[in-house]
Amino acid sequence: MRSLAPRHGRTKRQGPQQGLVLLVVLVALALLLLAGAGAMRSIDSGNVIAGNFSFQRAAAQAADRALTDAINAAASTVAGGGGNTAVANRYYSTRQTATDSRGFPSVIDWTSVACVDPQGASVTSCGTDSGEYRVQFVIERMCSSNPTLTDINDIRAKCEYEANIGAGSAYSIPLRYRVVTRVRGPRGTESWFEAMFSGPATSA
Repeated sequence: MRSLAPRHGRTKRQGPQQGLVLLVVLVALALLLLAGAGAMRSIDSGNVIAGNFSFQRAAAQAADRALTDAINAAASTVAGGGGNTAVANRYYSTRQTATDSRGFPSVIDWTSVACVDPQGASVTSCGTDSGEYRVQFVIERMCSSNPTLTDINDIRAKCEYEANIGAGSAYSIPLRYRVVTRVRGPRGTESWFEAMFSGPATSA
């Protein structure tokens, strides 16, 4: 009688395969981590862009109001022949040749320029960030030197004006004025605006 001896089959080695699976899992986790970090960065960038756009829009609206205030201020300044009288850090009767890197008059001391909120109410300290927008503006008459306000030819020789609009006297010639506006917002944000408008050299 033939005895049957148990047959021992080959057992599979699990070690190398388990190591490969672990490596694949780690790579997959790393890719998921990178994808998550990228998504978070994209969301953060989107929030920053949206915040910047919102600030720019609010700052532009504040600058528009400042332009209206500047036109009214210029009208009161030139009244009665006062257009040749400069007001420090508010109104310059001649074009300022010394400028900063932005092209704005470097003579302006912005710490002394009147400051208001978007509604036009006076702000005591423009450098204090109270979470509100703070607006400042300066007017510059585009003249190389002060003209004789009763001599329209002298005004034309020394000042920029709208040549396509007819004028018979200094009361009607439209001179060019430049407004430089600085808008400060929350968290140290800041925007600069420049605008041109035309107005009389003097008024009664």
